[in-house]
Amino acid sequence: MAAVFLGSGAALLVYILAGLSLRWTFLALVVGGVTVATVVIRRLPAARRAKITRRIVIGAIAGFVATLAYDAARLALVEFAGLKLKPFEAWRLFGLALAETEQTSTATFVLGTAFHVCNGIAFGVAFTVAFGRKGIWAGIVWALVLETFMVSVYPGWLGLKALDEFLSVSITGHLVYGSVLGWLAKSLLGSSRWGEDDRNPSSATWQRSSVESG
Repeated sequence: MAAVFLGSGAALLVYILAGLSLRWTFLALVVGGVTVATVVIRRLPAARRAKITRRIVIGAIAGFVATLAYDAARLALVEFAGLKLKPFEAWRLFGLALAETEQTSTATFVLGTAFHVCNGIAFGVAFTVAFGRKGIWAGIVWALVLETFMVSVYPGWLGLKALDEFLSVSITGHLVYGSVLGWLAKSLLGSSRWGEDDRNPSSATWQRSSVESG
């Protein structure tokens, strides 16, 4: 199930490595993933369906917050260390690849930023569905796996010369992303505010029903 939420990241790899259209690959994989997820979730028993749906929502929240933390950490490192690296240059390239036509610099940047945030949220959902209650260390391992893919393709794609700076900023950002994602996903899944104990939704549902009826 978690794999269907990796469509945006897969589309980017296909674009960089094979040169296929990012726009159409992204749309095809995302629409396909959403369709598959919807069909699978609808066929699940009610308790299991509620659990997966809750994890998707929590994963989206945790992924969004972790993405903000990731970008803040990268920007802070560049500013305070006086690095020459442009941490958000990839966003502009995302926007150009998605637009495929001449756009204003602002429109291109906004489009690329939206794609970046979409990736961060999708990775958060995939993690939470698969490993949501594993905590910070699992989040860090997940982020380092993402880092490995990024390091393997970004330097050549971006034509980076300051590789040491890129690695320092990228690793720092992913460590922060993974820590925030792992901590927040586990915290939200264990929160009573979400109505059920994620470890045993059927039991929790029964207990809540008993309390309400009593």
